[in-house]
Amino acid sequence: MRAVAVVALAAIGLVACGDDGGGGGGSAGGSAAPGVDTKSKTVTVGAWRLASGPFASQNQTSQAVEACLKASNDAGGVNGWKFEFKANDTAGDPTRALQETRSLVEGKSVFALLWGPGSPSNQAVLPYVEKSGTPYHPGMSGDPFVGHFYDNIYPTIPPYSYQAMFLAKYAVETLGAERIGLLYQNDDVGQSSHDAMKDYVESLGAELVADVPQTGTDTDYTPMGNKLAEANPDAVIAWGYPTALVKGKAATMAAGVDVPWLGAYFNASDDVMKLDPATLDGTYFNYYLEPFFADTPEIKAYQDALKKYFPDVAPSGLPLNGYAACQVFLAGFEKMTEDGDAPTQDAYMKALDSLGSTQVGVIPQLEYTDKAHNGPTQSYVIQWKDGAWSVVQDAADMPTGAS
Repeated sequence: MRAVAVVALAAIGLVACGDDGGGGGGSAGGSAAPGVDTKSKTVTVGAWRLASGPFASQNQTSQAVEACLKASNDAGGVNGWKFEFKANDTAGDPTRALQETRSLVEGKSVFALLWGPGSPSNQAVLPYVEKSGTPYHPGMSGDPFVGHFYDNIYPTIPPYSYQAMFLAKYAVETLGAERIGLLYQNDDVGQSSHDAMKDYVESLGAELVADVPQTGTDTDYTPMGNKLAEANPDAVIAWGYPTALVKGKAATMAAGVDVPWLGAYFNASDDVMKLDPATLDGTYFNYYLEPFFADTPEIKAYQDALKKYFPDVAPSGLPLNGYAACQVFLAGFEKMTEDGDAPTQDAYMKALDSLGSTQVGVIPQLEYTDKAHNGPTQSYVIQWKDGAWSVVQDAADMPTGAS
């Protein structure tokens, strides 16, 4: 595996809005492309953020993007270029996300769209972005891109379906489970996992004995727990938000079935574990990035960046997703400008397409070519047990369908 050298990886990030004084990110001062100020050598990227409303915790991911950019700027930037980040709050409203995106693109304010979070918002935004040709790293599951190739869209999160299948593979092949239960969020978050699970589990020689939906607004998980318990599974995969994992597992245990549970990467955080430490003890999670608790230079740089620029944000599993997307942007930008060329959107996308299959920062394996933008292709398995995190399986390829 060849590794991409991300500029100042030990301090990776982009310059914090306006550190350069002048340029301001627009297309003033001899701009070579949207969002590029050649006079000040400043590049502006952006999208939207979720800083209020029911999913305001997602703002941590946008803050991690900012921290990454600021750290990069403070380390000298990328081949002489520094960065600014624009992302207004939409409170999770897809219509506002589209408005923000149109304003950034049509106002020629950004060179690339970096980390617009949330599946509903992205559903509203993606058709417009595809037609605009603006490079985009979306903050959403890669499922909508399975079987489709978009020249300008570069996922940095693997398909949720692949990640859920990866957990099923671990449950069957490592934990010895023969009977799998699935608790899935019946919307864009969990539907793809539901669609893929039965055939995949059967291809492993096991059986999907429970396929239980829940909604993101459910509060009583007793009926779901009873259904799972009645099916007598050997292991349960939960693909939904934290409440479903915590209350669904507790309800199943209360119904008399205490088996291994395997949860989604976005629930792998200390904050979620604190919701019910006793119930969640022993829970496994997939994690497609280098684990946020690892003792490595890349994770140390991540921790240091958040501590310096956003000290109130814990360097847990959730923010690392935005940080990783920023690292991908920096890797492509570095490759594009390594010979002193001025940045253009076409050249940036060509640089990304030339990465092939490689490690980028905290992403153990990323795959971009001119024929496929698959994004991350490997995942770890981590576990929360006895009040601590550990890696129980190193990064391995994720399945893409029934074997």
